[in-house]
Amino acid sequence: MEIVSIRHLVFSYGDNFSISELNLSINEGEFFGIIGPNGSGKTTLLSLIMKFMKPKAGDISVYGKDLRMISHKNLAQTIAYIAQDFNPAYDFTVEEIVEMGGIARVKGFFDTRVYEEDLENALRTTNLLNYRKRIFSTLSGGQQRRALIARAIYQNTPIIVADELVNHLDLGQSLKVMDYLKSLTGMGKTVVGTFHDIMIAGKYCNRIALMKNGQILKVGEPSEVLTKEIISEVYDVEVDVMPHPQKNYPIVLI
Repeated sequence: MEIVSIRHLVFSYGDNFSISELNLSINEGEFFGIIGPNGSGKTTLLSLIMKFMKPKAGDISVYGKDLRMISHKNLAQTIAYIAQDFNPAYDFTVEEIVEMGGIARVKGFFDTRVYEEDLENALRTTNLLNYRKRIFSTLSGGQQRRALIARAIYQNTPIIVADELVNHLDLGQSLKVMDYLKSLTGMGKTVVGTFHDIMIAGKYCNRIALMKNGQILKVGEPSEVLTKEIISEVYDVEVDVMPHPQKNYPIVLI
């Protein structure tokens, strides 16, 4: 079932960058990746989906409802967003950062309940349970990233949207987080992420959209998008591509 629909989307930053007549559909329960060179429009597209910016024209709908008609709180009850950078102004602890994901779940301004079981699950999943009382700003870049992923897990939404999902994570933590998020898609949740690492995207995503200069050049399964010809053209590099010998996802050789 299509749960995010983008039709004839138009947006621009003056004369410097534009998106024109962009169309895209994201289905329920899939791990959807967006890849492309720097400046191709990946983060801009996510910002438009999250209502951080308004398009000049076109339509975005979530679960069949026009995004313009969805309040920010209702959107936060539907989509958990993981930004590429997050720099809080105060010395919050890790668990306080994660608990911020619960704002969308509270019933009123004075509702301060903490869902302890969900909190511990989010911290344990991202290997941060022993860091829950640490000040967020004292963590390494990778640990901070894991805390933001924990916050999205705690928010408990049907959709998770992430800009550079495994940015700052080492290989082991990247695979652990991706394995967990992939398991969520098996439970019906939908994950949408932008990636610089196209092989991580190829390994985990059901479908991939390849962007360049504000346009989507190709959408399909990893084997359809991550081809020698397409990668060489879009990234201006010479590569070879071969299927993984056991799992069959595309491996890019440089």
